[in-house]
Amino acid sequence: MSPNDINKKREHIFSYIEKKQLKSAIDGVKELVELQYNWSISEKLSELETNYKFMLHYLVKGNVDPQQDKIYDKLFRDIYIIADDAAENLLLQDSSSIFFEKLRLINIRETVTLDDYRDILNKQADTVKFLDLLEAGEEKDLRLRKNSLAHENTLRDLFYFIYTSPRANNDFIESLNTFINDGVLPVNDKCMVISALTLNIFERFDAKKILFLLDVCRSPQIEVAIRATIGIIPIFQIYRRRYPLYPELGNRLKLLSDKIDFNRMFMSAVTGYIRAHETEKITKRLNEEIIPEMMKLSPMIGKKIKLDEWMGESGLDEKNPEWQKILDESGLTDKLQEFSNLQMEGADVFHSTFSNLKNYTFFNELSNWFLPFDPQHSSVRPVFSGEMKSSTMIESMFETSLICNSDKYSFCFSIMLMPEEYRNMMIGQLGAEGDEIKKLQEEELSLNPNQKEISIIKQYIQDLYRFFKLHPRSSNFKDIFNLPLNFHEIEEFNPIVMQPRYLEQIALYYFEKNNFIEALGAYKMLSEKVQPQSEFWQKMGFCKQMMGDIKGALDDYLHADLIEDNNTWLLNRIAHCYRVLKVPDTALQYYRRLEQFRPDDLNVQLNIGHCYLELKQYDEALNYYFKVELLNSNNTRAWRSIAWCAFLSNKFDVAQTYYTRILENKPNAHDYLNAGHVELCLNNNNKAVEFYKHSQNAAGSLEAFYSMLEDDTEVLKEAEVDTKILPIIVDKMLYDSE
Repeated sequence: MSPNDINKKREHIFSYIEKKQLKSAIDGVKELVELQYNWSISEKLSELETNYKFMLHYLVKGNVDPQQDKIYDKLFRDIYIIADDAAENLLLQDSSSIFFEKLRLINIRETVTLDDYRDILNKQADTVKFLDLLEAGEEKDLRLRKNSLAHENTLRDLFYFIYTSPRANNDFIESLNTFINDGVLPVNDKCMVISALTLNIFERFDAKKILFLLDVCRSPQIEVAIRATIGIIPIFQIYRRRYPLYPELGNRLKLLSDKIDFNRMFMSAVTGYIRAHETEKITKRLNEEIIPEMMKLSPMIGKKIKLDEWMGESGLDEKNPEWQKILDESGLTDKLQEFSNLQMEGADVFHSTFSNLKNYTFFNELSNWFLPFDPQHSSVRPVFSGEMKSSTMIESMFETSLICNSDKYSFCFSIMLMPEEYRNMMIGQLGAEGDEIKKLQEEELSLNPNQKEISIIKQYIQDLYRFFKLHPRSSNFKDIFNLPLNFHEIEEFNPIVMQPRYLEQIALYYFEKNNFIEALGAYKMLSEKVQPQSEFWQKMGFCKQMMGDIKGALDDYLHADLIEDNNTWLLNRIAHCYRVLKVPDTALQYYRRLEQFRPDDLNVQLNIGHCYLELKQYDEALNYYFKVELLNSNNTRAWRSIAWCAFLSNKFDVAQTYYTRILENKPNAHDYLNAGHVELCLNNNNKAVEFYKHSQNAAGSLEAFYSMLEDDTEVLKEAEVDTKILPIIVDKMLYDSE
């Protein structure tokens, strides 16, 4: 059985468990066990099946056991575990995934415990403290580099040790606690352990490790607590079906929800994940719209603005108006403003820039994708050595929240590959900007004392995003950014996300990012928890409208209208829905109400005209269309409405006049078609043929033209056109085209 088939079989077994079909699940595990020689798994499965049979026999006899539910839940937990073990034992033999590759290597190495790694790292940390006391010189630098390399190698080995660790026992959890609470170990080392443990749980469910991560969320070291918090969110999503079997996990999360700091951190992480789902859209827009537009502008800017003059004493400001004019005319100003707004919101606008800079050998090492940025790391130390050691670039590069850790490493490698002259120039420029960046960061921190926490959360989620999207073997991993946006639906999250202010925050993020299905669900929950608000029903209606449920949208809009009377946006939406649902008389009532608040709104006047048109009250419709034209003589929408309404009311001369205007202003296939109808009604058959030919050309094919003509057959009959002439007219048109 191939690795792919093994994983599919395991998923089938899980589906049986979720449907409470334990007999089928046990039979499925038997099929996996029969493919291997593992006495331990086989014995556990046999014991589980025997216990299940006894339980069934006991229940069928009508006996009641007060521990029945607990026994039943334990059976479910055990069958999940045995299915995982049976599948993994087979995958260990043949799977080429990174997890099993590393697991095979770990299994043949000399046994090292987590406590051993902690001792080694502590000694290396002590060595650094000792070396710092030595007099500066080549000997000190050499010993520091040697110790740094040893530390990096130890940390890498520890990462894989944790990543491939078996299901935890109490001793292992105790060792983890000792490691995380160690006062000597660097915080970066602890961060790496948390990331490795998170990846491990993605590969294999482990309740003890999840409980440990939940405890780490309370760590006083914010970097460590953030990594644990960000990790548990997708863990609860991936294993959503298992959590009812482990009430202790939900209870632990509920205890955490009593902590204001944790709630804030958790919600920042949730909104960060929602933002991350927009990254591909942002990247696409940058690559397909903004950057190509800027590239197109380059020659124009060079000719029009004379870039060399920008560097004169007069400064940039004098050149700004012309620069702005070019940007405005190109339409790029709005795109750049949008880019700036996205960056201010915390969107991942640099993924596009750095996605092509992950091919360095540094990123061949799985663990390096999770390294906090460290200027002293052996891979990037040359960038921060020599004369640049005292530069503010070090501090600004280390502290900036604009780019994530992974991208900082990429940036450094790019600089190192530059010719020395350009590298020194760029580093010098960055160093000159360091004070300004530092100042901006201090201002952000003064405005928001939680800014550091927000920045770390944003950076780590971006680091994770790059790993799951850009790692050369990303298909080996469960992509947590492909998980559904269901944070409001996970019961274990309820103590936090069901707090009205947080639920509203989640709903708003869904809504603003156009995740209408998720936003609708969140707003429904919100409307049931708090006093009814018109805004919630408006947004639910809008979500349904965007999803194509016009009747549902109308119901919600009407509900909102009961709460907040005379909201013009709402009146417009209600009227529009009635029009789409072919109820023009009711739509007209709402447009007339809207007219009282927007008497000069041309769109309202046009829509009132459309309602009268649909009610076949042509004179009333024309009055409104003429009013729009009077207010805006160049409104081509008014011309089209007047022309068509005049045609329907048999005022062919008026229709002809307006279609003449329309055909002089970028006409479409329907404009030519309608103009042809008018000429046909005026017995100007030659002109009708001419316009129909233009309509066919604009439509792109004869079939499309036939379809449009057929749609208008009934209208032509009402205009007293003998439709028998249409095939003759069309044939004449075709002969003339030859």
